[in-house]
Amino acid sequence: MVFLEQYRLDFCCVVIFWFFLFLAQDTLCAPLQIQDADFTCGGKVESDVWQLWDDSMKEYLNMQQFSTRLKEQGDTYALYDIQTYTHNLVAMARRCQRMDRLEELAKLFGVAYSTLEAHPEGKIGLAWICKGGAVCNSKNRLINSEVMLTSVQFLALTASLANGLATGDKLHQGEFVKQTVIVGLQHLLRWGDADALRQLDRKLVAQAQDVKDGSSSLFFTDKYLWMISIYADLAGVLQHQPSLLNEAGVNDEQLLAIRGHLSRLLKLFAARTNIELAVGLNGKKVKVADLDRGFWRLYAPNKYAGYTGKEKPVICTKQPDGKFKKKILVDAALLNPVNNLGWDISHARRLVHALNAIERNRRAIQMVFKVEEAILPSDEAIRAFAQQLIIRVWNGDHEFPLFSNYWSGANGWYRVGYDIGTNRCVEGSPPYGLTNSFVTGGFASWNRYVPEIRLLSRRLYWLSRSNEPFHQRFLDKNYPGLGAKANSRKKMLVHMMFWPALVEAPQ
Repeated sequence: MVFLEQYRLDFCCVVIFWFFLFLAQDTLCAPLQIQDADFTCGGKVESDVWQLWDDSMKEYLNMQQFSTRLKEQGDTYALYDIQTYTHNLVAMARRCQRMDRLEELAKLFGVAYSTLEAHPEGKIGLAWICKGGAVCNSKNRLINSEVMLTSVQFLALTASLANGLATGDKLHQGEFVKQTVIVGLQHLLRWGDADALRQLDRKLVAQAQDVKDGSSSLFFTDKYLWMISIYADLAGVLQHQPSLLNEAGVNDEQLLAIRGHLSRLLKLFAARTNIELAVGLNGKKVKVADLDRGFWRLYAPNKYAGYTGKEKPVICTKQPDGKFKKKILVDAALLNPVNNLGWDISHARRLVHALNAIERNRRAIQMVFKVEEAILPSDEAIRAFAQQLIIRVWNGDHEFPLFSNYWSGANGWYRVGYDIGTNRCVEGSPPYGLTNSFVTGGFASWNRYVPEIRLLSRRLYWLSRSNEPFHQRFLDKNYPGLGAKANSRKKMLVHMMFWPALVEAPQ
C-alpha cells in the first residue's frame, strides 16, 4: 500500500509538473522565455518580421515572383503565391499602423499593374493573362487566358493594402490607391456580368442534395469570397475618397450592377453558412459555423475524405519520360461519401481576410454600395467560424496541436491523385496533412474571438524555438518550415506567413 500511495503521489507530481510546464514554459525554460509584450505591435515578433522582410523576403518577391515569374515568364500564378505569402504581413502592418511599410509594399506590389493588358475576349477592362509557368498550358486551357483565381486573390491583397493606406491615421492619396480602385472595379464589373448573375441566382436556390456528381457548378467557391473581400476594402477606400468612383469611370448603370453583384454574393455566403450549437471548451453551448456544408461531398479531390487509414491510397511513380504512373491501392468507389463535407482547412484560410475586411468596413459597405446590414455576416457569425476551428477542427491537444483536413472536422485524405492538367500526380494529404494551414493561413489572428487560439499559436511559436529533438521531429512532420529540416527559403516563407498573424494591436 505504501508503494501504491507513493506511486500515486509521484504520478500526480509528474502531471502537475507538465501542466505548469505548458502554462509557464517561458519561466521554466529560460532560453525559450516569451512574454505577452513580444506579441504586441512594437514587440519582438514584429521586429523579427521586418528584419526578415528587409534581409531576404523583399528581394525574393521582387526578383523571383514579380521579375522572373510574372514579368519574364508571364506566369500569373505568381500573383496567387504573392498573396499567400504576404497577406498576413499587410494585415499586421495595418493593425500596427506602419504607414511607411504599407507604402513600401504598395511600391513593390504596384509593379503587377504594369503587366495588365487588354482582355483576349474583348471584355471590359484590363486583365492579367497567363502566358507561361508550371501550370498554364494548352491541355488545361489556361494558357493565354485570364485565370480568375490568381487575379481575384491578388486583388484581394492589393485592395486590403490600399484600404490600409487610405483609411489609416494619415490620409494617403497615392497612385497605388487610385490604380487599385480602378483595376479592382473593372475586374468586378467583368466578373459580375449577366451570366455571372444568373449563376449566382441559380446557386441561391440550390441545396446540397441537388449535387448529383463531382461537378463544382453549385459550389460557393473561394473566388466568391475573395470578391466579397475586394468589395469590402474598396468600399472603405471610396468612403474616404469618393471621387475615385468617378475617376474609375463607373457610371450609374454600372454602379447598380456592382450593387446587385455584391448583394447576391453576400446572400449566397449567408445561405451557405451553416451555424449551429456545439459544446464549447467550458462545457457550455456555443455557436459554430461551417461553409458550403454537404455541397462538396462528391467532389473528386474529396473522394477519399472518408478514408482515414495511414497507408497511401494511391502511389505516384515517375516514369523515364518524366510522366507519372498512378497506382490505386484503395478504390474510392468503395468508400462512402462524407455527407456533411464542405471546405477544407487550407481553403478556409480565406475566411480570415474576407471576414476581417467585412468587419473593418461594415459601415462603408452599407454607405457606398447600399447593402442592407441584414445580409452582412454578423459579429456573432464571424466568431462562430473561429469557434468551429477550435471545437471541430483542432485535435484538442494543447502540447502538440493538430488540425483536421476539413472544416467540418472530417479528417480523411485530401486531393489523392490530384492533377489539373500539368502531368503531375499528387499522392494526397493524409489525416492532419493540412494542419500546417493553421500557421500559414493567419488563423492566429482570430485570437481576439477565441483565447484558445492565442494559446495554441504561441505554443507552436515556442516549439519552433525549442532545440528539443522531439519537438523538432513533431514540427518537421506536421509544420514544415517551422522545424529543423526545412531549407532557408521554406523557413523564410513560413515565418513570413506565421509571425505576422501572432502580432496583436495594443489594447
